[in-house]
Amino acid sequence: MAYATVAELQELLKLSAPTATQTTAMQRVLDAAAEEIDWELDYGPATPAPSPIPPLVIEVNLERAVEHWRQTQSPFGVVGIAAETQPIVAARNTWYRHHLKLAPLKAAYGVA
Repeated sequence: MAYATVAELQELLKLSAPTATQTTAMQRVLDAAAEEIDWELDYGPATPAPSPIPPLVIEVNLERAVEHWRQTQSPFGVVGIAAETQPIVAARNTWYRHHLKLAPLKAAYGVA
């Protein structure tokens, strides 16, 4: 279950009148981002998210959902801008910055 609302994501995406398909897609990317947060913070049936939800979790849910939304429209890997410029290499681990942002909320770390 997402930690942010479709309306909040809609505002960030600047969609004034989303279609039903877009609304469904926005909920999907919010849910996907929430699953990543749950995995990172070990939220689940045995250890549910705190109530109220920390603002940092809501912020990461929205930021990551925006990334998921835009992934359908932008390529990964090497992005050529123009023939006469150097290509830009996209980050390989798109979750890493969110992982760092959520670190203050992480209660336990696994031992390898």
